[in-house]
Amino acid sequence: MTEFTSSLRSIFFNVWREKRIFAISFGIALAQFQYGFDSSAVSGFQSMVGFLKIFGYEDPTESIGYNIRTTPHTLIQSLMQVGGLLASIFIFTLGSGISRRLGLWIASAFSLIAVSVQIGTTSFAGLYLGRLLLGVSNGFYLTYSVTYMGEIAPVSIRGALIGLVTFQTSFGALVGVLVDNYTETYFNRLSYQVPLAVMFAIPAMLSAALIFLCDTPRYYVSIDREDLASASIRQIRGIKDESQLRNEVREIHAEWTAERELHQNVHFRDAFRGSDLRRTMITIGTGIAQTATGIIFMAAFSVYFFVQANIGEPFKWVMISLAIAITGNLAAFPAMRWINFRPMLVIGSLVSGASMLGMGIVYTVSPVGSPEAGKALVGLSILFTWVYGFAQGPVLWAIQTEIPAQRLRSQTVGLAQGCNFIFAWLCTYCTPYFVNPDSLGWGPKYCYIWAGSNFILAIWVFLFVPETRGRSIRQIDEIFSSKISALKSSRSISANGLSNRDGMIRAELGKESDVVQLEHVTER
Repeated sequence: MTEFTSSLRSIFFNVWREKRIFAISFGIALAQFQYGFDSSAVSGFQSMVGFLKIFGYEDPTESIGYNIRTTPHTLIQSLMQVGGLLASIFIFTLGSGISRRLGLWIASAFSLIAVSVQIGTTSFAGLYLGRLLLGVSNGFYLTYSVTYMGEIAPVSIRGALIGLVTFQTSFGALVGVLVDNYTETYFNRLSYQVPLAVMFAIPAMLSAALIFLCDTPRYYVSIDREDLASASIRQIRGIKDESQLRNEVREIHAEWTAERELHQNVHFRDAFRGSDLRRTMITIGTGIAQTATGIIFMAAFSVYFFVQANIGEPFKWVMISLAIAITGNLAAFPAMRWINFRPMLVIGSLVSGASMLGMGIVYTVSPVGSPEAGKALVGLSILFTWVYGFAQGPVLWAIQTEIPAQRLRSQTVGLAQGCNFIFAWLCTYCTPYFVNPDSLGWGPKYCYIWAGSNFILAIWVFLFVPETRGRSIRQIDEIFSSKISALKSSRSISANGLSNRDGMIRAELGKESDVVQLEHVTER
């Protein structure tokens, strides 16, 4: 208990000491608020009479009297993923020289254009173009907002700051469905134009704020402007002592030089050789796993999904689900400090799979529209979103950034994100064919597929993903160079990889001379 209290006190001290960085990062993370808002708001459009009068068709069998055909249903969400993939490819090949502020300004420009097109158009071509451009915007927002926050944050609070991305995405989704809840009663174009107009706020505010913010010190060092790097540190961290500023810039320059030398003779094909191949496959797997959890399906189609299941007040129930999911996001930060990642992810995936399986079974044995089935669907979907926010999303992101070799980190994570975009596109493109009455019309029975993917994810993590919580870079390197299996990674690492990172460590020799058993000891 004493150790926990001391650690908690340390966390709050670090947050208060770097409150200026937290404030700036919270503002930069609003880029992800935009993505979350759009995902949930557009999910609601597909069940709004005002939107469906323009882009859908009359269907007297539906409770709202309208429905949407499968083709536009697939493209409205999937084109977002295509745009994100195009942005990722551009950034991967040509974006290294773009400053973080410029990258965010580009994202804001694409966002403003995309929203304007979607508000003004009444044609499918205009709608599709707007969705594609907004996907490009989100691709730039994700990359450069995370990069900006990561480069201004001290190591001690970097994880918490990056966690703001998950929080802002969930918070944006909650606000998006909240706005939809109040505009769905408009039976004209305003029902979807008002939520779209709200999306002008973030790029406008972010663009204005960036005028007064410096770029990151690391970026200035990379272009040999140490004077600007010093000014950036002074603004972002509030440091005024000139000698301390010089030391900070010197450290950043040393890190930048070391990293440049590390990557000088590195080729991307090295990621598929030797022990790095295992690391690459696990990293790619964590990227694909984000989609395999089923969260993309729930985020993009939740309101429509509830309407198809004849759930009363679908917007309200989705809003409640997202609000509860945010508590999972918040609880994940302290939990990840104390609970190993492997059990969190395995158990979380099993619970998510059971939730999805339950939804499928309920609508197999009960008729659509049954009050009991509706209550079960709502309860299980809330459980699923909370578990994802607590034990799947944040943990998968953490593992994805820790597993790659240091010299190949950016390329490997970029590849994993590219694979995630591809599978997310596949999900958003194919889902309407399963749930739409115009096609297969499975409705909630579609959850059987996501139950299976979650169970497969749990098995994959158990067999192949090593434990990384509390491991230094050197210790993680040892796990792969010594070919330690995932099953043994929680307890055994090479003696050469020992570090006193999380308090005192007692080492006891195992049967083999080069392996030790680790046991954390509480200081008394």
